[in-house]
Amino acid sequence: MSNQLKLAHTLKALMDAHGPKGIKVSELARVTGVPQATISGYLAGSGAGVNKPTHIRTLAKFFGVSMEYLLFGEDDREPTLSEIAKEELFEGWLHVTINKAIKGRRK
Repeated sequence: MSNQLKLAHTLKALMDAHGPKGIKVSELARVTGVPQATISGYLAGSGAGVNKPTHIRTLAKFFGVSMEYLLFGEDDREPTLSEIAKEELFEGWLHVTINKAIKGRRK
């Protein structure tokens, strides 16, 4: 694992991927309780506030990732079964047609 901090890049990517339009710093601060200035500092890559693991833990929990992933952009742990299932589910596109049969009605 690289010890280089990738917090700014990882946090920005997670914020952009959150919901259809992403999540703004102000909204992330409001829902997590992490100060807006702290989140902005993380995004600026200043490294300020990284020594407060409670903020990192809170953000990681909000996005459903590990603290290691949030800080370094990688995670050495083995994926869980549910993570593998989700990954497999969203591998490709699927087209499904559903027809409802109405009793007593024929085409």
